[in-house]
Amino acid sequence: MSRLRTFTILSLLVFVLASIFIYPNFNTKLPAWWKYAFPDNRLNLGLDLKGGISIVLGVDEEKVLPVIFNEEETRIRDDLILNKILIRGTNISSNGIKILFFDKKSLIDAKKIIKIDSIEENLENLYLLIKIDDKKLNDRKILLLRQVKDILNNRIDQFGVVESSIQLASNDRILVQIPGVGESQRSRILKIISKTALLEFKPVIQEASTEQLLFSKFGKDKIGTEFIIYESPDSESDSYLITKFYTPLLGSSIKDAYVAYDQLNRPYVAFSLDSKGTEVFSKMTQDNIGKKIAVVLDGKVKSAPTVQDQIFGRGSISGNYTFDDANDLAIILKSGSLPIPIKILQEKTIGPSLGEDSINRGKISMLFASLMIFVFMFIYYKKLGLVCDLALFFNIFTIFGLLSLFGVTLTFPGIAGLVLTLGMAVDGNIIIYERIKEEIAKGKEKAIAIDVGFEKSLSTILDANITTLIAALCLFSLGDGPIKGFALTLCVGIFSTIFSNVIFTRVVTRGFLKKEGVKI
Repeated sequence: MSRLRTFTILSLLVFVLASIFIYPNFNTKLPAWWKYAFPDNRLNLGLDLKGGISIVLGVDEEKVLPVIFNEEETRIRDDLILNKILIRGTNISSNGIKILFFDKKSLIDAKKIIKIDSIEENLENLYLLIKIDDKKLNDRKILLLRQVKDILNNRIDQFGVVESSIQLASNDRILVQIPGVGESQRSRILKIISKTALLEFKPVIQEASTEQLLFSKFGKDKIGTEFIIYESPDSESDSYLITKFYTPLLGSSIKDAYVAYDQLNRPYVAFSLDSKGTEVFSKMTQDNIGKKIAVVLDGKVKSAPTVQDQIFGRGSISGNYTFDDANDLAIILKSGSLPIPIKILQEKTIGPSLGEDSINRGKISMLFASLMIFVFMFIYYKKLGLVCDLALFFNIFTIFGLLSLFGVTLTFPGIAGLVLTLGMAVDGNIIIYERIKEEIAKGKEKAIAIDVGFEKSLSTILDANITTLIAALCLFSLGDGPIKGFALTLCVGIFSTIFSNVIFTRVVTRGFLKKEGVKI
């Protein structure tokens, strides 16, 4: 009797907690004290139910290599300087990273420090050529993609878009799903995501009125491999020659960005740099006094001012911006510019009407499945069928309480998982009732038959649900997108079903069988 009382208290407690967790879904204006006492998470609807946009982003392969080489060059140079090895300079090209030395001793000592297998040495010309293997390139690319994912998440959050899902789809893909985005917001969201905001500060090597002059002076072989030609943003000169692989300063060093106005009341983006960026920027401006430094944004020169004096931690990006354009750029730069360029490979928009149709179909499927189960259990088990139906309602109520507690995003495959859970829950009750019938047929009293029936059915119920749980966990860990939604609701349903079958059903069954005349 003591155990039955404990089960009764547990059932009431679970029902009350589930009611508290579900309540925020029906009341958007919760009292101020609610979040301090109870969770205020809500059950969110996925892209296939609410409508929205789905975007597949890919890596711009041609731009990844220079970024990785530049990072590796910086790391190697810092290691050599830390070990007090003098270097004459570095040169980055498509062949690798070339490190120039003043003497043979420095070259030999550097080779011992640099922990990279693929190194070619040239003692005559005093340089090391470092090549990065494909495995390391692939690992760095995956790491950069993870950084892109985090930055995009910050961007969307700062623009006030909620319930977004950004995840790595493979080694070179990022999947972005944003439910509830209407047609009016669609173009803005696409602009936010597609805007790489890859900001680079590069000294201008040469400027000319035509590209032919640059080709004739530097040669066509070097232009395209070591150098790149950019169009000028103004009419002073038509073309700038800038090194392709070496970028002294990236936009990742920007600490803050905001909209400011020039003397003609035209908006531009002002920015401040972090400590490391300030050090690099001051050194770069000091070395290029009287020369131009190009501000390259997403592969286009936005401005190329002539350095009049050494500049420390502040700068600006000017152009033909409206206030909204400048403000959007400032927010994007502040939230973080992407370390590598990305491009939209696929964009799919799901209208809210299609999502509403999915919801209606999901409701119909759950109602139809529940109704058929209710009717079958009542016909087969008479009044105890009502116990099973009540347990089924309790199970569904508990599942939605748990999903609301964790703020789960419900998808159409998730609804399929819920429908499957209904069948599994009834299966457990059938096992229990059949076992109780066997015990009563042996002549045992009802109370004893119930206890024995539940005890002997427990191992079977646990075995069936645990094996299903293992499969669901594998789907969740190895699957993606809709598969995860199905697996998640299935996992939650399994835990709720075990509690409902083992504890709640036992309490209600004992209550029913206390009355005479109830047949099994």
